[in-house]
Amino acid sequence: MSQHRNGRPAALAALVAAALLVLGGIGPGPLAGPGSAARAAPAPDGPRPGAQVPCTGARWGSCDTRATDNGYQYRYRGGYLERVPLGGATGGGGGGGCGDDCPPDPDALCALLTGVGPAPEMTAAERAEYDALVANCGPVLYDPDGIAVADIATQLADYLREELLPTPDVVIQPVGNSFANLPTIMHTAVPDAFTFDVAEPVLATISANPHYAWDFGDGGTGPDAPGRPYDPAISPRDHPDAYVAHPYQRPGTYQVTLTVTWDGFFTVPGVAQAFPLPDVVLAAAEPITIEEAGGVLVAND
Repeated sequence: MSQHRNGRPAALAALVAAALLVLGGIGPGPLAGPGSAARAAPAPDGPRPGAQVPCTGARWGSCDTRATDNGYQYRYRGGYLERVPLGGATGGGGGGGCGDDCPPDPDALCALLTGVGPAPEMTAAERAEYDALVANCGPVLYDPDGIAVADIATQLADYLREELLPTPDVVIQPVGNSFANLPTIMHTAVPDAFTFDVAEPVLATISANPHYAWDFGDGGTGPDAPGRPYDPAISPRDHPDAYVAHPYQRPGTYQVTLTVTWDGFFTVPGVAQAFPLPDVVLAAAEPITIEEAGGVLVAND
């Protein structure tokens, strides 16, 4: 269904109006940002007459107003993080908690405009306006000191794997041997969450949460849970959901394997969004011998 406003397609009018509003312009003109110099500010020198400026002083992608102790924040543009001095001409601070009023990244606007493309029903004037808006869309020029978020995420995931996250362990009760058709309890000491700060390659806060995959070695699998040690007050027969437990049907030697997959993200001062990390997978295994339980006569009635 197509709606028109003064002869212009409604969707195009809304798209153009949004682009002009973000750019602070009052008429057709080139879209600043993706084709301009790396440090060119996408905001105008001042607001238009009567325009509301709910995010005074903030740059796109920089509405998180947390600051580092070293006098700078970061800003995010087109997949890169750039260090921005606080109070500088290109600083992202001073927005005072912009929240949802943070201006969009011009790179994202370019993707929107070029992705939609010119409508066949555009008039010559409308097409000229569209062409002017996307004239500078093209290869993005970044701050030479910027770091690709994908590279940061890879480095942080490697650091998690090699230095920070605990190596999983598998604790089996009873220790060493168990009996067929009786619940054997497994658990691990891996915590259910991790949050910590790092200083390299950027100042960041990392949060990670584990998912647990148990393989009991006989085709059985366990829940996404770390389990718990045996508690005499809680029977695994009466409360099976309280434990990671498994009854082996046949005697033999089995290998219990626990795979912990950490799902994480990181944040940096000055940028509102969180960036995902590649999954970090760690595993551990422990053998168990299952014996056949035999009856013992203890009394003769």
